[in-house]
Amino acid sequence: MTMVIMRRRLIAVIVLLIAISLASIFTINPRFPSAIALQTRPYILIVGNSGFTSANGVTSGTGTASDPYVIQGWNITVCWHCPYYGIEVANTTAYFRIFNVTVSSLITAQPATGILLNNATNGRIDNSVVEDESIFCCGGIIVESSRNIVVNANNVEAGTCNNFSSCSTYDTVGAYGSTNVTISGNSIRADTSGNVLGVRGSSNVSILDNTILMNGLPPIGAPWAPSNGIVVSSSGNVKISQNTVRDSACSAYSPAMSMIVGGSSNVQIFGNNITSSYTCGSGIVFQSATGSLVYHNNLVNSSVQASDDNPGKNQWDNGYPTGGNYWSDYKGVDNCSGAQQNVCPSPDGIGDTPYAFSSAQDNYPLMTPFAADPPAVGGGGGGRSPLRA
Repeated sequence: MTMVIMRRRLIAVIVLLIAISLASIFTINPRFPSAIALQTRPYILIVGNSGFTSANGVTSGTGTASDPYVIQGWNITVCWHCPYYGIEVANTTAYFRIFNVTVSSLITAQPATGILLNNATNGRIDNSVVEDESIFCCGGIIVESSRNIVVNANNVEAGTCNNFSSCSTYDTVGAYGSTNVTISGNSIRADTSGNVLGVRGSSNVSILDNTILMNGLPPIGAPWAPSNGIVVSSSGNVKISQNTVRDSACSAYSPAMSMIVGGSSNVQIFGNNITSSYTCGSGIVFQSATGSLVYHNNLVNSSVQASDDNPGKNQWDNGYPTGGNYWSDYKGVDNCSGAQQNVCPSPDGIGDTPYAFSSAQDNYPLMTPFAADPPAVGGGGGGRSPLRA
């Protein structure tokens, strides 16, 4: 009899512990409803810190660094009679996180933006999907006039853009006039027109471990350009590392460029894989760039692997023995070693002669592709999905 009583008490204790655990998991914040599964709702507009309310899609949080406002679990469709965005957060200083949301557009007669941060501070967008069946000519995820922002582990795809003049300055993912922005671990694709990832007028930007796909071409004679990969303009202190940039279509009529750095300074480009599937377009292009460093990148199969119109103002290797970049069309040999490559025979994995191109050269070209270590920032995340070629 005693054993039966003890067994019943043990079962009761186990049931109680399970109940307490479930209660802690599903406790609803008194200020916000629970949003566990994706729920359909219209657009979200938050203006000012007072706009972080449950009516505006906030599901939890108090707006502090340790307990940010959370917007999660929503499925939002941008339609023809809706505002031009799925989610917009503007003029805020509170900490917030946009997590596990889907923003999509149907075939529309107007341009649209997926997620827009405008004059926002201390925000994070992660593990979300922004995609469309027609056009996001005003961008997929746009960070404008903002600071302290992280865009991580999202899948962002923009469809065909019909060259709307009001949207010609937007990219699939963009950071404009912003500072302290990290864009990491995302899969980003653009079809036909517009840059895949653009940085303009910004500082202290890190672009890490993203997969960039330039997919598709404009028709011959079309008034808009093809999609380029990563484009940095009028910016400073930008790090571009461990990204994969590739195209799945190219044409001599409209060759795309994998990376463009224009009118910018102190841009570090290292550990990236840049591949052209059709021996077309350009790899890394510097236009009036200064004080920038390029090394340990793999440049494969572009018709123009690199160009630099500012001779002597940038560095295309990191010295010896760190080395420079891997160029798929390098014809040199590796018989020697040393800073002057004059210790022979003593191969060191670095070509004995420089790789020269358009007013610049890599003094220490790598003989085999560089294999990067896993990134310290970004990557991973359940919201990331493969891109479709």
